[in-house]
Amino acid sequence: MNIFKLSYKIVRDNSNDIYKGFGFKHLSDVTQYYVHPDNQSFKGTTTLCQPIGESVILFASMLSDIMNGNVYGDYYTSDDRETVFFEIEVPEDYHENGVVEKEVHKYRALYHDDEIKVASYDHNDRWIDCSIDSLKRLYKLLPCFCVMLAREMETNPDFRALMEHFIENPTADVFVNLHEDFYQNHKMDDLEIEYTDISYIDTSEMLSFSSSYEVIRENKNQMRDQKAIEITPFPPGAFSPEQLAFLPSLPPEFVLPKNLYSVCNAVARGDILSILLHGPAGTGKTMSCKLICQAIGLPIMETINCTENLDEFVLGKFIPQDDKIIFRESYVTKAIREGSAVVFEEINFAKPQYLAFLNSLLDDNGFVRLDNGEIVRRHPNFRFFATMNLGYYGTKELNQALYNRFNAVVEIAALSDEAIARMLTARIPECTPVVDKILSVYHKIKKKIEAEELDVVISPRNLENWARLAKYEGYIKAAEKTIIPIAKCDRALEETIRCIIVLYKWN
Repeated sequence: MNIFKLSYKIVRDNSNDIYKGFGFKHLSDVTQYYVHPDNQSFKGTTTLCQPIGESVILFASMLSDIMNGNVYGDYYTSDDRETVFFEIEVPEDYHENGVVEKEVHKYRALYHDDEIKVASYDHNDRWIDCSIDSLKRLYKLLPCFCVMLAREMETNPDFRALMEHFIENPTADVFVNLHEDFYQNHKMDDLEIEYTDISYIDTSEMLSFSSSYEVIRENKNQMRDQKAIEITPFPPGAFSPEQLAFLPSLPPEFVLPKNLYSVCNAVARGDILSILLHGPAGTGKTMSCKLICQAIGLPIMETINCTENLDEFVLGKFIPQDDKIIFRESYVTKAIREGSAVVFEEINFAKPQYLAFLNSLLDDNGFVRLDNGEIVRRHPNFRFFATMNLGYYGTKELNQALYNRFNAVVEIAALSDEAIARMLTARIPECTPVVDKILSVYHKIKKKIEAEELDVVISPRNLENWARLAKYEGYIKAAEKTIIPIAKCDRALEETIRCIIVLYKWN
């Protein structure tokens, strides 16, 4: 039985709404939110159905309550993850709103191989005996899909991450993403469904989600209970007045993330001499380097963009002066010799031969050999920062020997909506009334790029450029010069972005 295709033909008699489903209905067209790469519909559209949608909501609600310590349902898995058992007490509001018949107090379901055994129980935990022929009656698809969602959680890490993201931040676009991914992953599954009493199932040898999450909850509580970390800067006199002229001074809208406080102290005390920050474009990797240095009083003597400025003269070069040739060392060498930091942006764009000196510089007995033959020993207050994007066109994998020389490798996550909004409103106060709309456009375009795995990027920098130009010609026209160009002449993507932007009222 293909219950996934069957689910599009089944709808409750009392309503075609997807209960708690963000206002979506049975057969709602949600193409604007998400189109799966394997979508094979004739029109290439994404459509929701009530049984799958309500199962996703019920399952996510159960997990959310488990995470918050309120357990009214759970799922259990065998060691090999091949057998999954699911049970849940039906929430009372599901009865009150006619989603589940009132006599059904509990669902149980067992999934093994391609067979699902499902059962419903009354308030006395007695099995409700009926036929499986009509899946519509007692809405037996709910437990069928829930037990499959449980198995998907255990066998598909990407789906699990998406589900956890939805639990933390339930939004319509992620809901559509979950529904469609679940459907596309199993739309061809032929399952044997049996309605039978399964109250005899022994879960004592199986691992429950609630028990596994207990460890996670304890760790999260410990993290929340940790005392606030105070940043300890370099001691007074560590740097000369000339060096302190290179100390970063950033506007107040830029705030150092709390997860970097401990990194600050390790850098200041010398436990971290070299640090690599990586993440997508526009996440503030270089800004994070500057914020760290500003917080601990560490001057940045040089910032080099490896896509443009890194060459064989990175440590200095011979130049003519008067009637002779002299060697002039670079600011990078000056920082190595006297202390201070340097930042190499997009280090994985650089040609490997120009990075060879880093192997000896970042070694235990750090030094560099200049072209004039001089050996410069690394100053105790020298620090090396590098940033990079992973998987971008033109990038290279770092040499493993160099990669291993970084004392810390930190992933910089995408900026939060709060951080982006703070930056936009501080720099372009005129955008304050529409900043929520700007962020909504940003997320819709990102979803489109990610769903179709396009080789383009939209970043907060694009949003800032858009808001600045919009002061003079409005958001729709300004988008043509700031947001549309991210499509890199992909006409289909350009039109999609235009359609997203005109959904909003900008005046």
